Amino acid sequence: MRFKSLLASSDTPLAPLKGGILKHMLGAALLASIVLTALTTIAAEKNTLRDPQLRRLYHSLRQPIIADSSYVISDTLRLDYPDFTVTLQRGELVPLRDSTRVMTGFFFQGTAQIAFRPRHLIERQQLHRFTGDSITVCEASRLLVRVSTPHALPQEIIATEALHQTKTKSSHEAQELHKAVQEALLERRGYNLAANLMTRRMLGESDTLFVCAFYPERERNLFSPLCLYVYDGLALEQVGYFQYSHKKLGRPFLTVCSYALALERLSQYIQTLRITKYNGWVKVDDNGKMHADLGCDFFTAQYRPPALSFALSSDLRVTRISAEAGDTLAFVQEPKEAGVTVFLPAQAWRSDTLRLFFQYEGEALQRHGNGSLFLKDAINWVPRWGYLVRADYHLIFKCPPRLRVLSTGELLRDWEEGGYRMRYYKTRVPAKAGSFCVGNFVADTLAQAQLPRIEIHSAARRSKRERRHVAEDIANSLYFYERLLSPYPLRSIRVIEAPTTHSQGFPGFVTLSWVGFAPLRGEGPIAALRSHEVAHQWFGNMIGWATYHDQWLSEAFAEYLGALYVEWTAREREAFSQLLAAWRDDILEGGHIGVSLGMQRFGLGKEALRKAEGMKAGPLWLGFRLGQNEALDYYTHVYEKGAYVLHMLRWLLRDLQTESDAKFWNMLADFLQQYRNQEPSTADFQRVAEQHYGEPMDWFFRQWIFQTEVPTYRWSYTIAPEPAAPQVGIPVATGEMEPPASEQVLRLKVQQEDVPKDFKMPIPVTIEYVDGMREAYRVVVTNAGGALELSLRAVGVKHVDFNTGNAVLGRIKNEGRN
Repeated sequence: MRFKSLLASSDTPLAPLKGGILKHMLGAALLASIVLTALTTIAAEKNTLRDPQLRRLYHSLRQPIIADSSYVISDTLRLDYPDFTVTLQRGELVPLRDSTRVMTGFFFQGTAQIAFRPRHLIERQQLHRFTGDSITVCEASRLLVRVSTPHALPQEIIATEALHQTKTKSSHEAQELHKAVQEALLERRGYNLAANLMTRRMLGESDTLFVCAFYPERERNLFSPLCLYVYDGLALEQVGYFQYSHKKLGRPFLTVCSYALALERLSQYIQTLRITKYNGWVKVDDNGKMHADLGCDFFTAQYRPPALSFALSSDLRVTRISAEAGDTLAFVQEPKEAGVTVFLPAQAWRSDTLRLFFQYEGEALQRHGNGSLFLKDAINWVPRWGYLVRADYHLIFKCPPRLRVLSTGELLRDWEEGGYRMRYYKTRVPAKAGSFCVGNFVADTLAQAQLPRIEIHSAARRSKRERRHVAEDIANSLYFYERLLSPYPLRSIRVIEAPTTHSQGFPGFVTLSWVGFAPLRGEGPIAALRSHEVAHQWFGNMIGWATYHDQWLSEAFAEYLGALYVEWTAREREAFSQLLAAWRDDILEGGHIGVSLGMQRFGLGKEALRKAEGMKAGPLWLGFRLGQNEALDYYTHVYEKGAYVLHMLRWLLRDLQTESDAKFWNMLADFLQQYRNQEPSTADFQRVAEQHYGEPMDWFFRQWIFQTEVPTYRWSYTIAPEPAAPQVGIPVATGEMEPPASEQVLRLKVQQEDVPKDFKMPIPVTIEYVDGMREAYRVVVTNAGGALELSLRAVGVKHVDFNTGNAVLGRIKNEGRN
């Protein structure tokens, strides 16, 4: 089954078909399919657990029975979990029990020693980032433990009869701490602790759920945050350490550490279960409220879990869940919960695919000033299981007749019925996510030979010319990527102006920020933004990413391809180099003051990045966790640094003699081919890169994906009349070589700083002669430095270019010619 992870927080118009009644628009088979899979005649029921025993158990897990007697701890009791130890030294222990009298945890007040030692260097760095220490050792006078099974507790605690019992004075404190923990999890993460404890109990798994919450007592922190250690034996990342600062502005709930212990053991079970299709109705009423009646096909193979937990936006409330036979199923969904747990009787299972029907409603759409409605959560507006698992979407949308719905998938039918505008969309290939929006859009269609149909939908204030400019960049991007990567897999692409600064690219469906519609044709940043979202049709949709650690395989790839599109169009020859410089400034210098003054178009200003942590936030591999203190740290790492990683790979694969990037493009095309319709990891991409580079590249990925250090290079050179010296480095000439007619020798030296001792990078160096001829070399720079020594042609040197093409991210210090 799926268990909700605590990691989850909180990119001529198409003519409508004409006609009258539904039977003229939809074939009988289609109509029957939609009706059977989505419509139900039984009145919707509210959140309910009809079985009395099940209901009592759930309520006693949500509000555990706190014993009126406690047990005195006079000797040491110890709880050990992976990388985490709690030592109860002295105090009183108050058991927490459920309706069956089973112990589901305890409250402790007294003196306890807490120790948390993450096993991975990156996680220790993150612990230091948020707490100031790479290892947590502290005392706590109060702590709460919740477990899914009493077997998760030491035998000494279970056998409390052997302890000295006394009337407790801590019942109120136990109740208050439990309430604080439960509310923090629910309100800040949408996580229902009681539902997760209950499903584990029903599974009877040996892998437990263990939660320990405490306030660390430290002299330097008068307002200690609530800390939570979570061991989730059936999660992809089993260990989590969280920090909730309820007295800080915004009440941040931070993921301090999260990592896997035994992923391989779980992969088969977790990857097997998946939703394969959504089929049904979505209605948007006059007030913008969403109502859904969806059938979900859930493939389970040989597994028959008694309960399933689905993610669902906290803005949506489930009213009924039923099985294929029409039986109403028990479920729980708390207010503010970002999910729902459904309980499945044995008779619900008829084959390896379980069909469930969800009825739900809520304020899932945000109304904007132009009257359009866009999803607040473009992922979890349908029940989801797993991490962005691909599924088919076969949906009929209903909205007021003055509006229309635009959605992922092909528009197969468009009609009016019962006072509503009806549209039927169907995806042709399984999608990681689908989306839709509602509005009174103005549209144009661009049809060009050998390209998919391009639909541009904008706000009414936009002119046809503005939509045409957007369409041109979309068409050119499609041509560019099809020629160098692989054919576009769909028949059309639909681009909609979103009244936000955020763009998203779904299969054949792009919500493009209003910034992307700005009337600035030829402006590099706008063209790059448009092309970035088109690039997601390949990187992000055609292939996805395995976990949040690997999301750079989508965002960084799209960011770099958008920049390459700007370079390819050659509208402004300096635009690409300006983009690289902007990325470097954002990553290393905290932005550029020229952006704030309007003197520089690319990148971010100093003020925007004033609160950013930069490299201190952590390595690129951490994904969304980088932006927990400052959201722009996520952008500068995953988008910009990730794009620069690809730029460095491009130069490592470049043929310096012919200046060809064929190996780079072949690598990307091969990556797409090998993992089409799959979710590759960073390790998968490394294997493909190594196949094309011809050597192991663990050093490269370790330095740029899993570490934070960026090198400083100090370089200088001399040209002196000396006897010809043997060449050092890997000389690759870009023109026809002539025998040297003089004894001029160039000696170039490089020193490397600010990185670990095992750091190395090949750096391109170009010598340009007076007659225009160039010679290009790669110099491998290590902790010992690097050098290039060669005899020069007699015509004279015009320029020596170190780090040609800004091929390596770093601080370059030119100490000149000696």
